[in-house]
Amino acid sequence: MKTKLLLLVFAFFSFLTGFSQEVKPVTKDSVSVLPIAISKNKITDQTAINERKSAEKELKAAEKQKKEAQRESDKAEKSRKKAEKSKLKEEKAQKKRDREAKKEAKAEKKIAKAEKAVQKTNKKLDSAKKDLDKMKAKLDKSTARGKLTDVEIQKQNVKISKKQLDISELEADLIKAQQNLDKIKR
Repeated sequence: MKTKLLLLVFAFFSFLTGFSQEVKPVTKDSVSVLPIAISKNKITDQTAINERKSAEKELKAAEKQKKEAQRESDKAEKSRKKAEKSKLKEEKAQKKRDREAKKEAKAEKKIAKAEKAVQKTNKKLDSAKKDLDKMKAKLDKSTARGKLTDVEIQKQNVKISKKQLDISELEADLIKAQQNLDKIKR
């Protein structure tokens, strides 16, 4: 094993020396190298400047496109907001019209109810006046015949007085109902 290892190391070194290259000293003339290097530097500097300028132009163009796109999106946003505002305005106006229509319908119902109350009170008043006239006529007829006693006459007079009170209350109710109707109509 040691011999194999020794032979392997020897073979490796001989392989390295066999394929190694010969090194020759190179002398450079500094004068001849310098102009070439300067001209190469100028060319590379010029190309770098040109590339930088083209990159700046592209960057400016990209910024311009970005600004234009931003303006367009702002315009679209403004028009969308304007459309939403007009839609909301129209909805508010529609709601207002609906409320006004409901208000008018409610007012008409109130007016109809007040007119009905006035008519009802008028009917009651007319009926009460007819009843009063009948009671008076009956009392006059009965007293003229002499069929009633003083107590019965007094009772009939009390009934007539009550009916007159009812009529005065109905007249007050009619006045109130009429005032309420006038108030609602305004």
